[in-house]
Amino acid sequence: MALHARDEIDAAVAAARQIVERAPDFCEAHAYLGNTLVARQRRFADGLAALERAAALCPDDAAILYTLGWCREFVANALEKPRAPHQPVAQDAAALYAATTEVLKRALTLDAEPGLRGDIEDILDVVANATGVPWDEDSDEASAEPGAGA
Repeated sequence: MALHARDEIDAAVAAARQIVERAPDFCEAHAYLGNTLVARQRRFADGLAALERAAALCPDDAAILYTLGWCREFVANALEKPRAPHQPVAQDAAALYAATTEVLKRALTLDAEPGLRGDIEDILDVVANATGVPWDEDSDEASAEPGAGA
């Protein structure tokens, strides 16, 4: 984390890779690696793969599921609105948005602390706005539809 804080991202990624090699079941290390690869290095395929591994290792960790969802949404948005070069991914934006909704709705079923729960709902709202598909029948998106509640 000190390397990351000093903006030595390449060194932080290398250190995270070493940790993952030494402790392959350390889901938080996979999550950090994936998040950093996606958000800081735009290595989308590699980052999402690391995050998928983290979620597979810790399927009941709401924070890790949130990180996976946030990064999927980030990648989907980048595919729709390209601003900088990035590593390609196999999925298109629609598939990433759908996968984001799925993992974040799962995270909501877990015992997430209130701040994290709010963050999860915020990303679900972002995805709903991007796709036009409400994430929940009782969500603000659904109640904002014309005629809702009338």
